[in-house]
Amino acid sequence: MAIATIVEKIHGTTFVSSKIYSTWWFSAIWGILAIASIARIITSGMQKTLTVLTLHISFVVILAGALTTHITSKKGYLHLRCGETARLYTEQCSNGDMRTATLPFSVTLNDFNIKNYEGTTTHSDYASHLTFSTDEGSVNETVSMNNIAVVEGYRFYQTTFDRDMKGSVLTITYDPYGTGITYIGYGLLIVSSILVLILRTPRIKQLYKQLNGSRVLGVGCLLLVAATAFAKTPIVAREDAEKAERKLIVYNGRVCPLNTLAHDFCLKITGKTSYKGLSAEQLLLSLPMAPEEWSEKPLLKIKNKALKERLGISTDLARIKDFYDSNGRYKLDILLNEQMKKAEDEQDKKLVRSIYDVDEQISLVDAAVTGKLIEHYKGNNPPSETRISAEILYNQQPFTVVGAFMIVIGLLVIVIAEIIRKKGNAVKLGVLTIICVFQLAVFLLRWYISGNIPLSNGYETMAFVSLSTSLLTLSAIWMLRKQPFVCNTVTIGGLMIAGLTLLVAHLSEMSPQITSLMPVLHSPWLTTHVSLIMVSYSLFAFMAVIAAVDLVKRDARLDALNRLMLYPAEIFLAIGIFLGAIWANQSWGTYWSWDPKEVWALISMLIYCVPLHVGSLPVMRKAKVHDIYLIMAFLSILMTYFGVNYLLGGMHSYAGN
Repeated sequence: MAIATIVEKIHGTTFVSSKIYSTWWFSAIWGILAIASIARIITSGMQKTLTVLTLHISFVVILAGALTTHITSKKGYLHLRCGETARLYTEQCSNGDMRTATLPFSVTLNDFNIKNYEGTTTHSDYASHLTFSTDEGSVNETVSMNNIAVVEGYRFYQTTFDRDMKGSVLTITYDPYGTGITYIGYGLLIVSSILVLILRTPRIKQLYKQLNGSRVLGVGCLLLVAATAFAKTPIVAREDAEKAERKLIVYNGRVCPLNTLAHDFCLKITGKTSYKGLSAEQLLLSLPMAPEEWSEKPLLKIKNKALKERLGISTDLARIKDFYDSNGRYKLDILLNEQMKKAEDEQDKKLVRSIYDVDEQISLVDAAVTGKLIEHYKGNNPPSETRISAEILYNQQPFTVVGAFMIVIGLLVIVIAEIIRKKGNAVKLGVLTIICVFQLAVFLLRWYISGNIPLSNGYETMAFVSLSTSLLTLSAIWMLRKQPFVCNTVTIGGLMIAGLTLLVAHLSEMSPQITSLMPVLHSPWLTTHVSLIMVSYSLFAFMAVIAAVDLVKRDARLDALNRLMLYPAEIFLAIGIFLGAIWANQSWGTYWSWDPKEVWALISMLIYCVPLHVGSLPVMRKAKVHDIYLIMAFLSILMTYFGVNYLLGGMHSYAGN
């Protein structure tokens, strides 16, 4: 499956679907796996533990449902113009070919409309108003994102629309048997997983004893240079800029104060949130006042040293005029044409990407100078003054950096407290409480500003991983307070993970900008699906750190702790994956698309299943083998999150956000 995701990147989705995922041999492999699982269930005496038996049977049921869907289901597309009635639709064959098929009823598109976010042109939903005419009469239905219509077993999903917005494309699926069987499997999986955690299997009870009865499993379940330099250049006064910062504009598909655009603009152009004593608003509003003079000012931050050398720029910031030669030709165009002919090695590719980035910076400056960058809000339902103030506060404070700094200081305080042996547990609890309260407050602030739970892009999910790790660490400190070595290991490891995830979010190309949700993300499934998977990632990261410590300083309690945490981590991941499958079925008509993110999440789930089966794999009883395996297994989590997002792409990729 891992190879298939790479093949898809090279040859495309249609190729990998027809040559791998839809082939008989791929289905046969899963069939053999299911048969082997049934045989193992019968011969191992697993039926003595009902919850574990049900958990394993659920996967067999899920595979049976998937096979039924593969054999009996239909999928196609229906294109309708407003006022048009049709029975014929385009059906997709298993080999990727298309053919015309007939519905047992007719469908009429009465109207199609698009809903936008208030005061913007960004779409919040698409809706097709349909009439279905069957032998029993007619029925009117509205199909929109996350809102489907079901008629005689056929399910209709809103997919896309015509450019003139007078036509709609619907996805049609017919799967009367497979979906039901699969959903039964999902239900069995969720119920049995929860019961495994609550009732505790003999294996879990044994691990508890190794930890002296510590309530560790609950950790997995409790979650959650100065302005004078511009004396000759017209500058907007700071007082006027401060008044303008609260003016409402449309930016990134949402209504927000001018302060947000100014903050992002200044950061994008200069690399900082202010410019030589000028606020971000002063810079943005002053550019149109004297374009010629501003073209002489060092303004643009260029990170790529090779590009600076090619352009002959030696200063930290570049001037707009530096990008034009004596004949007025745009240097970046000339340079790009040269590089595109020989962009073979990684350095050349990086140079090309840098050219595009700088070109975007220049385009933004041009838009600011011409007044095209600012789109004033003209709606009748503005955000409250409180929300505007909250967003300005969020923009002005570097919360991510402050959070990471607090974690570093917290680590130092905890280490000092342990060295002088003064109330170590109280200090740890106090430090983690402060960190958790701060991170939770920032998380809720971003939620309040955007109006949506902040789990929709790479920056937000990384911040949530940090928050969940901090909360897990706080819970662990309380539950392991009587076991100093284990408690200290978990505390330091947890803080390191929380700090590193914040650092990655800050230093990488993940954008902290608040944006409107895509229509498909307007679903209650978003919160549960993403949060469960992110919590599982936090637990897997914990386990990798603890395993590394256990390799250096062997401690049976650390090994037992890791084996215990594996249960909630694997269960959270599995439930998160399959809840995502239900959401996918409600959104675009298929509960499993073999998208790279889905495939790698499944790979991770299977990898982490291995150390759970110590009865079948006695080698996993060895602490050293178990530790090394958990460290190596975490590479699959890194690939699932970062590798897919930035290398393989797909429907779940955050890289574009």
